[in-house]
Amino acid sequence: MNKLNIIFFTLFFPCVIFSSNIDPVVFLENILIEIKPSLLHKDDFFLEKTIRKYVDFNEVAICVSGKQLWSLANEDDRLNFIDALATLMVSTYRKTVYYYIDSDIDFLRPKSKNFLDAKRKIQISSFMKKDNKSVNISYRLVKHGDSWLVFDILIEGISILKSLQTQYTALIKQYGIVYVTKKIHNSNSEK
Repeated sequence: MNKLNIIFFTLFFPCVIFSSNIDPVVFLENILIEIKPSLLHKDDFFLEKTIRKYVDFNEVAICVSGKQLWSLANEDDRLNFIDALATLMVSTYRKTVYYYIDSDIDFLRPKSKNFLDAKRKIQISSFMKKDNKSVNISYRLVKHGDSWLVFDILIEGISILKSLQTQYTALIKQYGIVYVTKKIHNSNSEK
């Protein structure tokens, strides 16, 4: 099976695992098989829709803003911030996903034999290979009940979540979520 296909889905099409006993790697592979036709046709609408469905942007938003400031924000401001983050993440990685969709992908199983029993979070690593180049991509998943969602992606060890925190956490503390949401929306409009 083409392993790149699996990785790209996992890049953004995190895993909603419907049973806590299902292997997260197998689940990611199945999702990739499901979405590959749309990725091959560079269907931006489907890509964004899928990412929004399987990435836990609420978890991302809480990590970026901080729990205390997040709890002080009203529902509309939270939803607007989540929307801005989702659009930013999709636009940032769209080209990478499309470039590697036909590459080989190898997933590395976690070293712990009990990784399927993870209580809250787990990390799954993979390697994408194309044109004699290899890229390490890791997916951090968070469990909600019996399902999993992606909350962070690391490309060559660089965390998307940490990058967002570095870029926006101090601004949120200083100016608030509404200001940062507008800043992100403006940045998204320029792309």
